[in-house]
Amino acid sequence: MSNDTKISLTRRSLLFKGAGAAAATTLLGACGGTTSRAGNEDAVAASRQAAPKPATVTIDSCGQAGATSTCVVRRFTINAAPVDPAATPAAQALYSWLLSTFGKFIISGQTDQDHFDYVKTSTGHYPLLRGFDMQHYSPMYSWLWDANAVNPGTGQPGYFTFGPDAADPSIANSIAWRRDHGDKPIIAYQWHWHSPSGGTAGTNTFYTEFTTFDASRAVRKGTQEYADTLRDIDAIAVQLAKLRDAGVPIIWRPLHEAGGTWFWWSAQGSTVYRQLWDMLYDRLVNYHGLHNLLWCWCGDDAAWYPGNDKVDLVGIDSYPGNFVYINNKEEFDKAYALSNGTKLIAMTENGSLPDIDSSLEGGAPWSFFMSWVDITAANDATRIKAVYADPRVITLERYV
Repeated sequence: MSNDTKISLTRRSLLFKGAGAAAATTLLGACGGTTSRAGNEDAVAASRQAAPKPATVTIDSCGQAGATSTCVVRRFTINAAPVDPAATPAAQALYSWLLSTFGKFIISGQTDQDHFDYVKTSTGHYPLLRGFDMQHYSPMYSWLWDANAVNPGTGQPGYFTFGPDAADPSIANSIAWRRDHGDKPIIAYQWHWHSPSGGTAGTNTFYTEFTTFDASRAVRKGTQEYADTLRDIDAIAVQLAKLRDAGVPIIWRPLHEAGGTWFWWSAQGSTVYRQLWDMLYDRLVNYHGLHNLLWCWCGDDAAWYPGNDKVDLVGIDSYPGNFVYINNKEEFDKAYALSNGTKLIAMTENGSLPDIDSSLEGGAPWSFFMSWVDITAANDATRIKAVYADPRVITLERYV
């Protein structure tokens, strides 16, 4: 969540001691779009038809009704191509399709854990977007089980140590999920980056409170922290390359919740954060040649924004409270202002699901939502079914 340390720490305490996961992702075709609300299942199919690509795409934010007393039109003028000029055809096609649906539909998403399948069981629909985490591949991942390590609580052998979890299945599962579902699903990856050094095994060292790692030294050439940071980025590049080589484009969300000082990458201020983003972008794109990434920045403060030349989507993590079903337009408008309406805007994490009607018709047309871990913790069964039954919500089954 963008501005609530307590909520962020609470929700994240539920996970990330090592669960691997299953998969998702992919690649769509080029696209057109439609503005009709009726017959939306056909409209989603039609949105995949090829259309000429202008230099920019202009989109208004108030749905078919246009401006009303409750909706002030926000005009988007978005580049028709990703920020990476060498983006793979797959990444370009995904980006084009996201543009074609923006303002007309909302893409469904769910993190890759037990509740991904729960959504299908309870609603009859799989989310189109499946969210994964690179944390297990961090060189200093702090939850690697070691039968010989001494448990500090008992003094007996068997405890956690530092090291990447080479057995984590998410990369293989992502590729398989996409392949097994006709290349339809979309994959998103975030990175709960266990600090490159410092901290204690058996704690979540991506949190500032659990590490001594200093991000201001990570961006300073010649320091050990700089070398360790490059080592970590290079390790993640190996995993991202596997997805690239399999033809999988990624919505890539690193260094998320910018400005949230609960994460070490934001703990040393906005200037250091932007330097770290630039370092990560340059290393992955220009050094490793990873052109299958759509870069998603998550935050709501302009001081932390890396710039329009290194961001494809702006994301907001939305936690208005459990069972509070709103469009969260206040956060949407913050995201709009950050890039002056030149970027797609997404709900990159959510507790309660957004209200679909007031989002699309009330000036907060999120590109997608991404329900965080246990969707039932913030949403009742009736709401989940209603959202997934809405023909304006693109599910795996509606993407044809």
